[in-house]
Formats: sequence, structure tokens, C-alpha cells
Amino acid sequence: MPVTWDGDDRAGWQHWTAASIGLAGLAAARHWAEDELATLGEAHRIDALLVVSELLDNAYRHAGGPVQLRLLRRHDPCEITVAVADSGSGAPRMRTPDPRGGRGLLLVDRICSAWGVSHHDDGKVVWGTLGCAESGLACTPSRDDNGAGRSR
Repeated sequence: MPVTWDGDDRAGWQHWTAASIGLAGLAAARHWAEDELATLGEAHRIDALLVVSELLDNAYRHAGGPVQLRLLRRHDPCEITVAVADSGSGAPRMRTPDPRGGRGLLLVDRICSAWGVSHHDDGKVVWGTLGCAESGLACTPSRDDNGAGRSR
């Protein structure tokens, strides 16, 4: 499911709007996401929080900071979509890791069943979807054959 954040896309999403774009704002967003995802099984919560952290960090480093963090939980199948909106116009790209970085999208690509970017008038939304389990219960990972980015 590509995330475009049009009017029809907003139902069911939880969102955190950045009060500041600095490192304190990133920490606040991560804490908010941790609280929102508290009922997930531990391994899935850690994966989801890693995706949150990487997408926030990429927005901070490459797009002037995140504007909003969005989370969508679905229960059938069990999956989480993490989306970070920013005001940047560039497209995220995977690159060969080096001492300065380059691992963020590689991690997102490995963890998520699908990820991508949707551009809009005020910037873009970078999103990733991953399978989850609540309180350790198994569930089937999502398959997304229509999204930008990558789909398994």
C-alpha cells in the first residue's frame, strides 16, 4: 500500500507532529512511537522502532527534519506501517555503506516487506510496512505488490 497521505489515506493513522526538528524532537518522536507500539511482541517492536529511528534520522540528515511521524496498525494481517513526512524534495536512495553512513535504508529494506516514497506539494512521505505480532502471537507478514520502493 503506497502511502500518499491524501484524504482517503488518513483513517486509522496515529501521528506525532514535530514541535522541533532538532535532536530533542527526534528523541520525543522515538519515545512516542515506543509508547504506541508497546503491545507488540518484543522482536517485532524492536524491528518497528528501528524503522522509525532510521526514517526519522534520514529526514533529519537529508531533508531538513521530519515534519510528522505516522503509524498505522492493521490486525488482519498483522502489520505496522511507519511513515515519516518531511519537506524535502529529494528521493531516498540506498547506497553502499561507508564510514559516514549508508546503512539506514539497507536496514529498512531488510526489515520491511515493502517500503517507498510518495511525493506531494509540501515534500514527501517515506514509509515502510512490516509484519508484526501482538504480545508474541504469530501472524503472517504483509505482501505489497503495488508500492514504490521495494516489495517482497
